[in-house]
Amino acid sequence: MFNNLELFLAPVKKIAELNKAQMEKAFTAQQEVAKEYIALTEARFKAAASIKDIDGLNAFVKDQAELAKSGFEKVVADSKAAFEDVKAYNEEVIKVAQESNKVVAKEVKTVAKTVAKKAA
Repeated sequence: MFNNLELFLAPVKKIAELNKAQMEKAFTAQQEVAKEYIALTEARFKAAASIKDIDGLNAFVKDQAELAKSGFEKVVADSKAAFEDVKAYNEEVIKVAQESNKVVAKEVKTVAKTVAKKAA
């Protein structure tokens, strides 16, 4: 039916490439977050182990509160960045789908004209 199969399959390949890139990006981001949490946990264990007196405990608790606040802010910022990334991905997929529809519609018209000429 389609004269140029490669042209027809190009959008499928493009979406596969977009999916692969999106998955790689998400996996890399998750790896980085895991590394950060491991380092933070190790640092906090060392800080907790170094508490020697009430002043040290107070400093540790104060640091924990600051870390909680900055951690929450980081989660919010990371969530916004992830949302924007997914939004851009979705827009690209929609663009590819729309372009694909144009290609298929054009090809269908061409095939219909060929069939009509052969029928006449």
